[in-house]
Amino acid sequence: METSRKNQLRSILVLVIAASLLELIAAVQYISTRRGITEQMKEMAQRDLSATNRTAELKQLVERSVAQVLPAVERFTARKESDSLRAVIQELLAKEHQISGVQHCYFVGDDGHRDGIYIFRNKASGQLIEQVIDFDYTQRSWYSDGIGSDGFWSEPYSGNYNEILMCTFSRAVRNAQGEAVAVLGVDVALEELSALASKLYDNQNRTLLPVILLQILGLGILTFIVHRYMRDMRRLYKVNAEKERITSELNVARGIQEAMKPKVDLPFSEQQGVDIYASQTPAWEVGGDFSDFSIRDEKLFFCIGDVSGKGIPAALLMAVARSTFRMLIVRESAPERIITTMNDTMAQDNEYNMFITMFVGVLDLPTGRLRYSNAGHKAPYVDGKPLPVTPNLPVGAFCGFRFTAQEADIPSGSTIFLYTDGLTEAEDAKHDQFGTARMEEHLKADTARQLIEGMQAAVKDFVGGTEQSDDLTMLAIHYVQLPSDTHLYRSLTIPCDVNQITRLAQMVEEVCGEVGLPPTDTMQVNLALEEAVVNVIDYAYPMGLDGEVTIEVEANAEQIKFVVIDNGQPFDPTNKEEADVTQPLEQRAIGGLGIYLIRRYMDSINYERRDGRNILTLRKKIHHI
Repeated sequence: METSRKNQLRSILVLVIAASLLELIAAVQYISTRRGITEQMKEMAQRDLSATNRTAELKQLVERSVAQVLPAVERFTARKESDSLRAVIQELLAKEHQISGVQHCYFVGDDGHRDGIYIFRNKASGQLIEQVIDFDYTQRSWYSDGIGSDGFWSEPYSGNYNEILMCTFSRAVRNAQGEAVAVLGVDVALEELSALASKLYDNQNRTLLPVILLQILGLGILTFIVHRYMRDMRRLYKVNAEKERITSELNVARGIQEAMKPKVDLPFSEQQGVDIYASQTPAWEVGGDFSDFSIRDEKLFFCIGDVSGKGIPAALLMAVARSTFRMLIVRESAPERIITTMNDTMAQDNEYNMFITMFVGVLDLPTGRLRYSNAGHKAPYVDGKPLPVTPNLPVGAFCGFRFTAQEADIPSGSTIFLYTDGLTEAEDAKHDQFGTARMEEHLKADTARQLIEGMQAAVKDFVGGTEQSDDLTMLAIHYVQLPSDTHLYRSLTIPCDVNQITRLAQMVEEVCGEVGLPPTDTMQVNLALEEAVVNVIDYAYPMGLDGEVTIEVEANAEQIKFVVIDNGQPFDPTNKEEADVTQPLEQRAIGGLGIYLIRRYMDSINYERRDGRNILTLRKKIHHI
């Protein structure tokens, strides 16, 4: 331990010394560079003062000289007297030594023919040399700008024939009608500026020499530091690689979790009478909140849950809870039994003591009767008011706990809003929470989607750029009780006596024949109704209790509906487990075949316990031949 501490202190000391040396090198480099730049600026300023006067004098001299020879140039150009033109140009070069070259270029017409000469003074020998201009001079600025000008100075450039900095003064050569027929260009060597540039270059090279030496020294120190800490960099690379692997796996997990979500948008349809929209926003890559819904037998099964904790453990428990809910609602219709079974399943071997607050609801779509059970979750809102709930314990807390069920009538046109505490506990930069009051202000909307999106926008405006600290899940259900398009067609009341079943069969055959149901469908309906009535006799009126069963028949052009009503003991045949017909007969458990036949032969089955009566509704679509 002591050796490790000494190594750490030694490493820190080396780093401090190296950093100090780098700072010293930087300071020396700064002082050296600043001194060199200051000297160059002084020299440039002095030369600029003298060069400015010289440039003005040179400009006047060139322009005056060109103006003097221009009449002769225009005369010989118009006559195309090439020898006389060359003589004038040579005389100009001989007279003015500041002029290093003269070019004479004819105007290029539609035929594209170019004709130009260039006479310049050789810098070494002083002799005059004549060259035919073999490049496209129309692309040069001294020509393109000079053809329409009585005096144009080009930008300084490096000459092709004299390797010095040059500038060209050009004027248009005109005929008697004032039309430009050629361009006369006079090159002026800017020798003084070239000398200044060379000297500045030499000064820069001298200044850079100590800077380069200092850079080499600094590079050596940096190499030492990099070498000493190479092992740490390799460790950091391994850590980053592991982090990227974890991030990649989390992204995959999030994709799987996204795929597990139900369809978030279930628009209103005349067959269902509900408009549903959900949103789920995890605080981390994966979250523990979930919501789900499904429609079976004219009932809407829905739930919302919030797993304790966050991250991958919460996401795993969430996946188990949602899968368990999906599995149970296939055969179970009572919310308290759904949530009790989930609790017993998830409380077993719960070594990490994780739990789920949860709300499960079953909405009967024809009647608007809502049965629900709560497990320590926030109370849902119905039309802006909280639904009365019994808290109960969270799911997974204790095995064997029995959850209570509650009921409420949901008026047509109402909206049920469910949420997790990530909504009301969302915080802004000042750690103020969004709260219940703000939530209640945004509970009015025409559709479920508008409600959710409006709530999301309100939370976003409230928290601003503050990072989300908890998962946020919302579920909105807009319910409309659809008017029945069927009418009472027939009604039959029989005592609870299996010998009276023949009366039921007779009525079924009569009404099915009258509405045009095919014989095969009629036989299936007869078997299904017989099983339903026998179940009532056996279970709603056990041990010979007196009672009666009423069968009401409603029909329209699309379907025929049978409503089986009794005043017996509560009995929900849809909760009975179906027989496994795939097993051999001798291995099957007794019972369950009746509900299997009912589900197989009827298009929908719905049970309600209302006003002390068992009400079983069976529907069969009419397939006209």
